[in-house]
Amino acid sequence: MKTSKVAKRYARSLMGLSADHAQLEKWGAELERLAKIVDEPETAGILDMPTVTLQARVEAVGKIAERLDLSYPVRAFAIVAARHGRIREVSAMAERYGRMLDDLLGRTRATITFAREPGAGELQNVVAALEAIAKKRVIATTRIDGALVGGAVAELEGKIYDGSLTTRLAEAERRLGG
Repeated sequence: MKTSKVAKRYARSLMGLSADHAQLEKWGAELERLAKIVDEPETAGILDMPTVTLQARVEAVGKIAERLDLSYPVRAFAIVAARHGRIREVSAMAERYGRMLDDLLGRTRATITFAREPGAGELQNVVAALEAIAKKRVIATTRIDGALVGGAVAELEGKIYDGSLTTRLAEAERRLGG
């Protein structure tokens, strides 16, 4: 999802409220929980109804924040976003906040797709190789895709690192055929 300038400003404003990294991590998790609820079709449908007044939207967001047991800063953040008609952009704000937090903490995220469930050592080796490339700590999300036959494909900072057997076989076939 591409984040807007508004999402960046909101994320920066929340991040500017604390220098405590643990606190910032907690707020990021809370913001993600809020985004998931706001993006649910049922909730989004209600919040987007033209017959729902701004005051009713603000109150609804306040109740959602209360039920999610969000900390005061994130609860206030959600209400401010609702008051300014930006509640539907909370997902973009959460995404931008997460990227800013990762940058602050010197880490990055990667999606690694394996042909089969990786062993702990296999995952650690791939993550270590990605950390050497990125020169940052890598937080990995794993997926399984049997079509890969073997090996893995990693997406890191917008780049694809393909070590799958499927790609290697296709490359060998291309070389032999031509």
